Amino acid sequence: MAITLRSWDRRHLPLVVTAVLLLALYSGALAFYDSTRSLRFLIDLIKGNAAMGICAVGMTFVILSGGIDLSVGSVVALTTVLVGTLVAGGYHPLLAFCVGLAVSLLFGAVTGCLIHEFSLPPFLVTLAGMFFARGLAFVVSMQPVSIDHPTFDWIVDELGFALLIPGLGRTWVAATALLFLSVLVVGVILQRSTSFGRNVLAIGGDRQAALLMGVPLGVTTVCLYALSGLCAGLGGIATALIDSAGKPNIGAGLELEAIASVVIGGTLLTGGVGSVVGTLMGVMITGIVRAVLNLDGRLPSPWHHITIGLLLLGFIVMQQVLIRSAPRGR
Repeated sequence: MAITLRSWDRRHLPLVVTAVLLLALYSGALAFYDSTRSLRFLIDLIKGNAAMGICAVGMTFVILSGGIDLSVGSVVALTTVLVGTLVAGGYHPLLAFCVGLAVSLLFGAVTGCLIHEFSLPPFLVTLAGMFFARGLAFVVSMQPVSIDHPTFDWIVDELGFALLIPGLGRTWVAATALLFLSVLVVGVILQRSTSFGRNVLAIGGDRQAALLMGVPLGVTTVCLYALSGLCAGLGGIATALIDSAGKPNIGAGLELEAIASVVIGGTLLTGGVGSVVGTLMGVMITGIVRAVLNLDGRLPSPWHHITIGLLLLGFIVMQQVLIRSAPRGR
């Protein structure tokens, strides 16, 4: 037991708190609301938070490196508008998806290049990117663009599968939920089983030490912001599938919800500690809070933001206490 206690890194405490909080919230929802005692409730949580959750996966890697990305909400909007405009112009939805993803990937890669090559603060570069991508979205279309195509309708209505779990019932797992779960799996593999994931953690833990160890800072920085941009593009596709439209004004504040989910999921804002699995728990916590407030009906919708704000503040304070109380040699 003594060895276990000595090897325990207190920086992982936020993840433990996140797991306990998620279990407590879900248990409370099960106890007070009958509609939460079904498989459909869980799948609806995943589907309803798919776009934000996908963006949060990319954001996890950025924050693990000690950076930040404020542009993802605008990139989501830009992607939806590109997809909607191309489909409305007669192009196949799959081609529109590829164009949207290529643009979002390139946008993230350019952001990473600017940050590394000119040693610019990620906050300022991605803030500029937020305004730039939002402006581009309105340049492409000032109004929402309705998406109407047989293939698109097939993806929305038919792509998926029926899931049956004894005791929880049967429900349909839609394409957006599948997309979110697929991104999560890829994110976990990237973080845990690739040199890219290890390099991101090394940069977030100690950038100078990572450089001395031979970590390719430039390539890794470009790749992780490109990954964030790609995830934002996938989030845009998920949003387009849910709304059946491209909207230049959608996604405002999405980047802040993604950051909140990552931090509530136990990832340190200073970088070096965190996980994609923790981010999933953070997304589920924010989703359950929103769902419970909607089911209860006694509190107005702004209380969702107030609750998430209080949770985020609590986790940030916890992180700072842990960082300041950590031994200097660590």
